[in-house]
Formats: sequence, C-alpha cells, structure tokens
Amino acid sequence: MESLIPIIGVVFFLAYLANKLNKKDEEPDDSINRQYDEVVADMFNTQKNEEMNPQDEDPKPDTLGLMFRTLSSLGCQPTANEDGTLSVQYQGENFHMEFGGLYARVWDPMWAGVKADDPDMPKIREAVNAANFSFGPTVVMTKPDDEGVISFHSRRDIMLHPACPDNVPFVKAVLDSFFDMKEQVRSNYHQIYVEQMEAKNNRRPVGFTSDNQNK
Repeated sequence: MESLIPIIGVVFFLAYLANKLNKKDEEPDDSINRQYDEVVADMFNTQKNEEMNPQDEDPKPDTLGLMFRTLSSLGCQPTANEDGTLSVQYQGENFHMEFGGLYARVWDPMWAGVKADDPDMPKIREAVNAANFSFGPTVVMTKPDDEGVISFHSRRDIMLHPACPDNVPFVKAVLDSFFDMKEQVRSNYHQIYVEQMEAKNNRRPVGFTSDNQNK
C-alpha cells in the first residue's frame, strides 16, 4: 500500500496541474481539489487502519471437520471425541483418527494378537516386515502385555486438503488399504510357512545318501 500512495498522488497532482494550466484564465475548479484531497485522505485512512488492524494469520485448517464430512459422504457415522479425535466404523472395522494441521493419522487398532512365545513368531515378524515394505499402512506390534500377548495395530499418515475435489474416493482408498495390508500379511505368512516346510522336507540327515547317488 505504501508504494502505491506516492504513484497515485503524482497522477492526481499532474491531472490537477494540467487542468489549472488549461484554465488559468478561469476560476479554479474547487471540485478537483476536493476530489484529490478526499482520495488521498481515504488512502491514508485505509493505510492507517491496516497498520492498526493487521490481518489475522490464516486460521488453522479444520481437518477434523473435513474428515467428518468426508466419512459421512461415504455413508459412515463418525463420532467426534472430546480429545479432538474421530472414531468411525468402516466395513466392520473400528478406526481411530488423530489430526494435526492438514494431516491425519489413521489407526486400525488391535486387529490381531499373538502370544509372545508362539513358535511361529519369527515367521509372523518376517511377514509383517514384508508387508510394511510394500504397503501404505504400517503394522505396529506392541510389547507383550501382562498376559504375554503382542497386539497388532496399523496406522497410516495422510494429508487432507479442503481444495482437493477427490477427498471422498481418496479416503475410501486409504481405508481399503488397511484391509489389503492385512491380507498381504496373511499371504506373506503363508508363503513363508510353505517355503520353510519345503526346505525342511528337502533337508537330508548328515551322512544320508539316496539310492540314485549310489548308482
């Protein structure tokens, strides 16, 4: 605004001076003087008001509200919690959502559990690691609780912007990815199990030779 005031003032002054030179033998036109004074005064008043009342910072995005409306458009019935989170059921699974700025962290909590001393735990961990490498959601395994049970959670961080026209299909794809991830964990586990069983069956005792080898 400060850079515009001198330019606009010069323009009005030159117009006023040209008018005075063209009408030097006539009575001065007071309306031009008044117009110039009013415009300049208005510009200074505007500048003063802006300096005294600076514009507020951009308001914090209402990502929770945007997610609430998006989930409702999907036919879900989300619940806003007192701690600023959302809870929603989708395809029979209970999801929990946390928010910060334009970002949301989506949780699928406690969808499975296994005893820490389960003999298949190494294969389960390997299956989880393979799924975490390939999919958007991340599987989080907790420490054993008092009963020795390790719980499985999944989470995924996303950005939700109000200007995006595809938030509804995007959120749906995000929620669906949690189911795809769990299926991938199961598939990985099954593959690892089969491979280990085949390796075990093909393993020969030390010193053993087949009939074919003796021929």
